[in-house]
Amino acid sequence: MDVGYPESLLLRMLEIYSPSGGEGKISKVLAKEIVGLGFNVSVDGVGNVLGKAGEGSPKVLLCGHMDTIEGALEVKKRGRVIFGRGAVDAKSPLAALICGAAKHIEEGRKGTVHVLAVIDEEGKSRGMKHFLSNCKESYDYAIFGEPSGAYAVTVGYKGRLVLKAMVKTTPGHASAPQLFENAVYVAMRLVGRLRLLEAVWTGDGKKSLFEVPTLCVTCFRGGAQDNTVPSECEVTVDVRVPPSQSLNEIKGKLIETIEDFRDGEKRAEIEVAFADENEPYLENSRSKLVKAFVKSINGVSGREGRLSHKTGTGDVNDFVKKFKTSAVVYGPGNSKLDHTPLENISLTEYLDSISIVEAVLKRISADATKKQA
Repeated sequence: MDVGYPESLLLRMLEIYSPSGGEGKISKVLAKEIVGLGFNVSVDGVGNVLGKAGEGSPKVLLCGHMDTIEGALEVKKRGRVIFGRGAVDAKSPLAALICGAAKHIEEGRKGTVHVLAVIDEEGKSRGMKHFLSNCKESYDYAIFGEPSGAYAVTVGYKGRLVLKAMVKTTPGHASAPQLFENAVYVAMRLVGRLRLLEAVWTGDGKKSLFEVPTLCVTCFRGGAQDNTVPSECEVTVDVRVPPSQSLNEIKGKLIETIEDFRDGEKRAEIEVAFADENEPYLENSRSKLVKAFVKSINGVSGREGRLSHKTGTGDVNDFVKKFKTSAVVYGPGNSKLDHTPLENISLTEYLDSISIVEAVLKRISADATKKQA
């Protein structure tokens, strides 16, 4: 691999605007690039790009997403910093995985390496869901590309529930509001009850956000005409679940709370459904993969590798649920810049992360070779 290739690859990726649903062009470009790096490449029915190289154990999947949120940003370089949509979330992590895997393959080391670039991670995760429903492979390890910072590795994500509650009442004329129940007011009271439940979860605030369930009202829609008492109001609630609790446990608490609330609202009908869910993910901090990252971060940068836990949810959650594979989340970039107009990546950090990925693959490959000896 030419010494300037990692930077040029990242710049090409950033220059292609690829919001969720618009990944067609970058899918074609990456397929061509990965072929050029020595991988056998296929593109599936939704546009995921999968490159395969090597053979034998260990079998490692390196997965990142091609899509970004909406909102194009000018791609520019200032000194050793590159700006652009996806510079952090998550084209530089994906590019780092691709380049680190390619350098590993160039060295002819043992093991099987699969590089997967998926669509729609920022949307409904259609890419990962399609991959999981069609994948016949099994993996020893998996690395997912998201910004952890080059000198840290993420070993835990919270799970997620999407709760939708529809409040229905009898419509009436807005000139006599006291005669009718207002669906918007009922929905507001329901939100208040749910926030009381969250206050119980968070307690005295001594636990971190990663350790407690949280909820956030993300959508509130009610009313249709400016002279009519609203008869329908839909509330969408994003609920995050820590690894210490199960989705079913949190679902039970939510349903119990809503049923208790419903008993006191005699003039309203309340329908509840869970629109989406992801199990929490937590990697063993003493696993071989985590240790390989900690040692590789130190070996490349001289820094002590840190372990981090994120309050978000990603494709790794669904992958681990199906495969039960040892997995971490890793990539360069400051996650506080995710989805902001200031997305930027330090070239030094980006290049270090490539060396760290390569070093991790070398370590787990060497470990597998020792076992076979």
